[in-house]
Amino acid sequence: MSIDFTEKAKRYQAIDEIIASGRKLKWNQIVSELGEKYNIKTSRTSFFRDIEELCEKYAAPIDTDVETNGYFYTDPKYRLPRFYTDENAAKAAKLIKTLMDMVKGNPLYKEAQEVFESLSIENHDLSLENIRINKKSDNDRIIFVGAPNKEVPAETWRLIAKALNENRIITFDYQSLTDSKPSNRRVQPWQLIFDNGNWNLHALDVVKNGRRRYTLSEIRNLQITNEVFTLPKDYDFRKMTLGSFGCMCHDQYLDYKIHLHGYAARYTKNRIWGENQKIVSDEKNPGPDGDGIILTFSSNQLFSIQRWVWQWADEALPLEPKELVDDWNEKRKKMSLITD
Repeated sequence: MSIDFTEKAKRYQAIDEIIASGRKLKWNQIVSELGEKYNIKTSRTSFFRDIEELCEKYAAPIDTDVETNGYFYTDPKYRLPRFYTDENAAKAAKLIKTLMDMVKGNPLYKEAQEVFESLSIENHDLSLENIRINKKSDNDRIIFVGAPNKEVPAETWRLIAKALNENRIITFDYQSLTDSKPSNRRVQPWQLIFDNGNWNLHALDVVKNGRRRYTLSEIRNLQITNEVFTLPKDYDFRKMTLGSFGCMCHDQYLDYKIHLHGYAARYTKNRIWGENQKIVSDEKNPGPDGDGIILTFSSNQLFSIQRWVWQWADEALPLEPKELVDDWNEKRKKMSLITD
């Protein structure tokens, strides 16, 4: 049953404060103080259950005094950690749940859930599945949007997770955007990447000996082999490229020089687009509002940069390299044919 996950946490925290005070109050005195001082109503049975759980799950060194039967900590320095016990922390926890729900279903979700719950005050009732998000307007003030995910079969997740954990080579049928038909791939699975609403597998194509990215939702007939590979030290995709153009990249680095003005220029100033990035005012072509800039950087993401420059329409003009300029001019010619 879904519960308000802060209720038990607040009760635990209040019991901790009372016991840590060193007054050695009896159980009925503690229950009374919980109601009068903390506005927390609890029964005798619930109180003893709380004491048992605090001792077993959180190693709270609770004992009772022989003479007074009052509760105290055998280690006076012990205090229960304050996790998710106030309103702001509760909102933060619910925000985390909303973000995690965007990627629910992948093999790392469960691990992230376990970490989340280990930081909570109770491992079962405070699970992500039981956190209640009220349908109130104030819960819609922070949201996450993006391209909707294509559903990835559970069996695909299971096999890829196993292959990643055991460094096992996998095979599958795959058709890229440039392929006319599917073909069988044999790859070393290196890394999962979430990019623009889709999960991608960063891997080494064993046959072509090249690094590739595969969209998980397009993988078919996935099989895991018994062949084990050694994960290279430079497997991490983040070490292959520095920039903001997603998970697609190539082997060749090129030097880029792009004019931007208007909103495109303002947007560009707030991001890192590639290595050795520089942004200077464009004195020769300041643009209609005088805010023109020249953006230069190095990158190995030509295809993505071609699309990025074209999306700015009249606010971006590629200057270098030739591959980028030629692509832009070719697109402009095609558009002219369509509009004429």
